[in-house]
Amino acid sequence: MPSWITQPKKLGQWPTPEWLIEAALDQVQLPETGAVMDPACGDGRWLEAVRRRNPRLRLIGWDIAPEAIVAARQRLGIQADLQVRDALAGEPGRLADLVVGNPPYVRPQHLAPEQRARAWSGRFRTATDKVDLYAPFVERMLELGGGRLALVLADTWLSLHSYEAFRDLLQPHLGLVAIVPKEAFAATVGTLVLVTGGAPRRATLTRDGLNDLAPLHRIDGVFPLGEAPLLEGQGILGERWRLRMGVVCGSYSEWVIRQPEAGAEPTCRGKDVGRFSISAGREWLRWQPREMLNRRPYVAPKTRALYDVAHKLVLAGASGRQLRAAVDSRRLFPLDSCYLSEGQGDVWALCGLLNSAPVNAWYGARFPAPRVKAVELHRLPWPPGPLARLAEAARESDQAGCDAAAAQAYGL
Repeated sequence: MPSWITQPKKLGQWPTPEWLIEAALDQVQLPETGAVMDPACGDGRWLEAVRRRNPRLRLIGWDIAPEAIVAARQRLGIQADLQVRDALAGEPGRLADLVVGNPPYVRPQHLAPEQRARAWSGRFRTATDKVDLYAPFVERMLELGGGRLALVLADTWLSLHSYEAFRDLLQPHLGLVAIVPKEAFAATVGTLVLVTGGAPRRATLTRDGLNDLAPLHRIDGVFPLGEAPLLEGQGILGERWRLRMGVVCGSYSEWVIRQPEAGAEPTCRGKDVGRFSISAGREWLRWQPREMLNRRPYVAPKTRALYDVAHKLVLAGASGRQLRAAVDSRRLFPLDSCYLSEGQGDVWALCGLLNSAPVNAWYGARFPAPRVKAVELHRLPWPPGPLARLAEAARESDQAGCDAAAAQAYGL
């Protein structure tokens, strides 16, 4: 098998299943004449599917991997215009009547230095923070196709904070956004089909066709793909509390131990955190901040005072769309799969709020990624009503009581 397929993480190439290409193109009105382009064409399977539907169209394919272009030529023949070329290079301009394909998914830290420098040089306004390479790639596709796109994309842009500029760019062009079954690719990232033009709408797309068509709206800065309850608040959680990452020491085999020793601190992991309680395993942390700081590029511990407090909230870092928060009274040092609270107010009220049904409905509809992001929860509207009942219910591990008190506090 060629290296451009066997090294998908390096090149960001995940070949699209044939059925998904056909299902995506079923949602597109192909131009009668002109050019269709795939600027990350791989072996040319998208362009071949276009040609089957309309042989009169001129086909343009680019790819950064020479082996991919060889495979595309074998598939498409000499009639297609195929080039070894980096699509992010070159001047802005329209070259096609429609752009199709599956842009590369690569995180900035995995890019070659020269490619990262080019994409994050200011040329692309979507290349912000920790976005994948597909964000500036889609920005370039919009230029090449005059705004007409039919793509398979990761679903991370719908809600993650890093993609705010990308959402701003796409919003005027949005048409169909259809979630694809997770088993479509041999990867954990969720995927969707994006077709620009027409009224913004959401759906699911399977081998059986398009289902559950409904309007797509941007709410609280993100694009929920389900019913997204609105919570009225007085400011946001981030103005009162900050959620900070637990200890990231760089080498757990060195710093996390099974037997206590002098200077070691009790710890917990995200899997140990349930709603209202922590079932900490028998692990201890060698707390040696100076040595840990030297293990860069890993994030170092901040300060002992953040962990060594009588009562702090610990939030599991993996959500599954369901938040799990507990109050720690044992002075545990949470590892990186946890967040912990820092702020003013009753930490039990915060615990009850994050575990409550209204907050989980708000969060789950907006942020489908499996990892909790502090920047997401900082945007949670803070309830305008009193929280004494909420804190009391949390102290008693009363889930139903937390649900009712949070609903009352939000005026639901």
